[in-house]
Amino acid sequence: MIAYALRLTALFSISIVFCADFYARPGDSPRAGRVLTIQGYISALEESSSVLAGINRAAIHNLRTELPTEWIIQSGGHESRVKTDWLATALAEAETGPPGDKIAVQQAKQRLALLREAAEGFSKPSPEALAAGQSRAQLDQILSAREFEGLHGPSWFDTLKARIYNWIGKHLQKILGRFSLSSTASNIIVWILISVAALLLAYATVKGLLRTAPQSQIDLRGASAGGWGWRDWLRSARAAAERGDHREAIHAAYWAGIARLEETHLLPEDRSRTPRESLRLVKRDSAVFLPLTRLTSRFELIWYGLHPATPGDWSDVVQQLEELGCLRPSTPAIAGS
Repeated sequence: MIAYALRLTALFSISIVFCADFYARPGDSPRAGRVLTIQGYISALEESSSVLAGINRAAIHNLRTELPTEWIIQSGGHESRVKTDWLATALAEAETGPPGDKIAVQQAKQRLALLREAAEGFSKPSPEALAAGQSRAQLDQILSAREFEGLHGPSWFDTLKARIYNWIGKHLQKILGRFSLSSTASNIIVWILISVAALLLAYATVKGLLRTAPQSQIDLRGASAGGWGWRDWLRSARAAAERGDHREAIHAAYWAGIARLEETHLLPEDRSRTPRESLRLVKRDSAVFLPLTRLTSRFELIWYGLHPATPGDWSDVVQQLEELGCLRPSTPAIAGS
């Protein structure tokens, strides 16, 4: 826009350079300025040139009396003014005699031709503008091809990342500048540190996401409710077996066995252990090692392995409970078992 205004100002500055102080005939009433477009201004110049080139004194008189004091040219939001007193003087001299031998008339003709040429050149796009427009059209055509689909400029994240890298690099350069290192060595160290920082940030991000994501793996800890003794677990196991929920019955039976071993001090009290950790704490020569091993395997297979629990599994678990001292051999686990 600034270049456009400068071109428009330079275009009509010619009129100021060639304007002289002329005086119109006494008794003529000057008309106010006339607002014109570029094309209207060119038409006014053509009309004035045509009238001065002719010998029709009536046309010369009419043009002089209707001539505004200035032409006000508006284009592109800008405004330029061209005084017409020099043209009024030339028209006045042309009325008094043959225009061919009037110096002011000849000068006015030359000035009109010059102004018209400049105005027409301004109204047409320059070769540079045409070339720029053609280049832009060719570029748009190339970028509209299929291979460029989906391409876009840097996203806000790319911009933010670049700013962070630049900030880190600038401060590291300041720190490393205190040491006697070459620019190549400094750049290598800076990029190594930036890469390490980026890896640490990525690691922390992934770790945080994994920590907050739903856990799909089996949690082998805390599978029991605290505060229950082995008799409570045994009653829960019997109740589950009576209603046909053998999976829950085997779960409660396992913790009945663990609680029984803890109360008899064969296992330390700690319900946060995994089944395998509890099994490793029992001595292999102990009388409870084999039944606990079988009970643990059955429990893990059904509770964690999601194996269907059957009445036969429950009967096997009852046998292990008898060997662990939770049930007497003559005590039925449930009616009909």
